[in-house]
Amino acid sequence: MIFSKFTNDDVVAGRVNQVSSGLFGSGQLQISQSLLTTSSLQALQLTGSTPYDVKNGQYYLDIYYSNEQYFSVAYGDYANSGSSQYDYPSYSVPVLTNETKVIYTQYKNTLLQPGDTLFSFASGSVDNPVDSEAIFAVNYSADKFKDQIDPGQIQLNLSGANGVYSYIDDSQLVNKSLGVYNIISGSIVNGVPTPYTKGGTISAVYEGIGLFYPTNGVVIFNALNLQKRVGINSQINDRNLYPNSTSTNVSGHWRVWIRNFYASLKGTGKLMSVRKSEFVPSTNYFVRVKNKEFNYSNNPTFVSDGTGGKTKGTIIYQDLINNPRTYITSVGLYDDNNELLAIGKLSRPTQKSFDNELLIKVRIDF
Repeated sequence: MIFSKFTNDDVVAGRVNQVSSGLFGSGQLQISQSLLTTSSLQALQLTGSTPYDVKNGQYYLDIYYSNEQYFSVAYGDYANSGSSQYDYPSYSVPVLTNETKVIYTQYKNTLLQPGDTLFSFASGSVDNPVDSEAIFAVNYSADKFKDQIDPGQIQLNLSGANGVYSYIDDSQLVNKSLGVYNIISGSIVNGVPTPYTKGGTISAVYEGIGLFYPTNGVVIFNALNLQKRVGINSQINDRNLYPNSTSTNVSGHWRVWIRNFYASLKGTGKLMSVRKSEFVPSTNYFVRVKNKEFNYSNNPTFVSDGTGGKTKGTIIYQDLINNPRTYITSVGLYDDNNELLAIGKLSRPTQKSFDNELLIKVRIDF
């Protein structure tokens, strides 16, 4: 018997498998944040006739590792503080752009529930939210993280005037599936997220620092509390004073703040950890090899090729005529025209005879 048709009971479709790996390179889970870079090719000034073109980097800063762009950072402000002024040729007075308000509004509309105006961060306890009008956004590239960044498998480190701090999410403490988690002090040790230890007791320290959105690949930091805790840039706490210039073509103060945030990421000397997952639809094919099937072979080690005084096609060894034994090494999947579509290899050859049957599962991910 050469081919065996599948029945409906042999094919199970609609399964989804989670395939996880490190975000960086060919599957690296961790990289040194000191190796992060920016690109001189990303324009950062409002110039030319299209000052509002978002592609010129006016609204964000791309961050690279090993010459590949993995995420962007941006500053958002509900009150539009820190935005630039630009003397567009058709205007007689400088125009205040809305860079920081655009960023805040974009992430608010994407991440918050309808009706929510401000980002709220757990402070003191998970049930005690505090609002913030100023945020830093870390936005990982969708083509890099695929379907999600895995909860419990992300660590970001920041340095400032007050020291070096490591942050993880609180998914290991919240025993339910959520679309958003809080950012707390902690680190990932041997793949295990470990919250900050205080007095020998592991507990989540909610300082109103940030939020993590796994399926969006976004971490939102409370810029005001982050400054108080880490000491990244004191000007943020005085953000209502900016912009305070009436001159033209003024780069916004947000540009200084976001550069300092990038420097805070780069200057820690610690490892950033990020694991991604892709949910891949799959179909399982159950290959049932019955006792009377596939006990003979056309392999030259089994039947004669017509040399050595034997008729071509005859079984070479006498004891294999009545008691044949073969070894299955692979399974081929064919269409109705007997064209090979896929082949699966067994981890080791498996013996087949009239005395045994085999059940082999072949999974194809689409």
